Amino acid sequence: MNPLAAFLALPGSDRLLLVRAAATLVAVRCALHLVSIERLRAWAGHLHESNRPADRIIWSVRTAARRVPGATCLSSALALQRLLSSAGHPSQVHIGVARDASGFMAHAWLVHDGVVVIGEEEHERYAQLTAWDAGKTLGSSG
Repeated sequence: MNPLAAFLALPGSDRLLLVRAAATLVAVRCALHLVSIERLRAWAGHLHESNRPADRIIWSVRTAARRVPGATCLSSALALQRLLSSAGHPSQVHIGVARDASGFMAHAWLVHDGVVVIGEEEHERYAQLTAWDAGKTLGSSG
C-alpha cells in the first residue's frame, strides 16, 4: 500500500496525531536553529493533563520521523517529549557521545516509563552527558 493510501486508511484520530507529530518535528527542527536549547527544553518538557495514550503518541512520532526530511535523533526525541508532555506523560531526553575512528558522535534518545522508545538503536554505546526530565508533576518545566 502506498503511503498516502495507508494514511487515508487510518482512523481520523490517528491521522490527526500523525499530522501533529510531523508538525511538531518540523517545529523542533526549526527551533533548534532559532531559539536557545533552554527555551526548547522548557517548551518540550512542560507537563499538561490529558488522557491520550502514550503508545499512540510514540507510534505517531516514530512514523512521522521516517517521513519528515532531516529528522534527527534529537529533533525526534524533543518532539516526542513535547507530545508526551502535552498529554501528561513524563519522559527523559538523554544526550550521549561516543568516539569512533572519525571522531566524536552524538546521539539522543527518549525514555518513557523506563523504556527507550525513540533512538534505541545502539544507545548503549554512548556515554550519557545529560538527561532532560519532563518532570514528575504537572506544571514542572523539567
